[in-house]
Amino acid sequence: MKFLFYLVVFFLLLNGFTANKVANSLIRDSCKKASKNSEPHYYKFCIASISENPESQQVKNIDELIRVGVKNAISNMTNVKGIVERILKERKYTSKLSEKMLRVCVKLYSEGTNLLTKCLEYIKLRDFDKLHNTIRHARVVPRECEMGFNDDNKQKSPVTKENDVLFDTVDIAQSFNYYAHVNPD
Repeated sequence: MKFLFYLVVFFLLLNGFTANKVANSLIRDSCKKASKNSEPHYYKFCIASISENPESQQVKNIDELIRVGVKNAISNMTNVKGIVERILKERKYTSKLSEKMLRVCVKLYSEGTNLLTKCLEYIKLRDFDKLHNTIRHARVVPRECEMGFNDDNKQKSPVTKENDVLFDTVDIAQSFNYYAHVNPD
């Protein structure tokens, strides 16, 4: 009886190590493809941002990894929206024009979150073309927010760094989908 117990535990541990190895390899390979036309920091950022999500260690295929990427993007979009809402609540903006632009950004982040939530449905439906187009629209949200500040208004965005990270986070999910389903090698 003890032998059977030890045998079951051994196979469970072996399966866990194998699953982890598959997930890590999939993450590295996908991030390598995603970063082939990007800045040097992108590959490391991709691995770090995907790996920090505990769900990433359970992925068995690219579609599950895309889902993790989209969930990361939703989380990041929600986080940046919360930062902007806190700035507005605490009145830590520099002018009325900045306040107006921050309010526009909050709306953009809400729209982006809705788009990314639709992406999760498209993954389930395996509609990768709609997924690609929807992620692409969500990816412009942080850039549109920044353009409001940097256009002719000459205002300084208080969330430039956060928007840069958000852009890359959404781009990771888009790149995974693009290289797996839209334009595979």
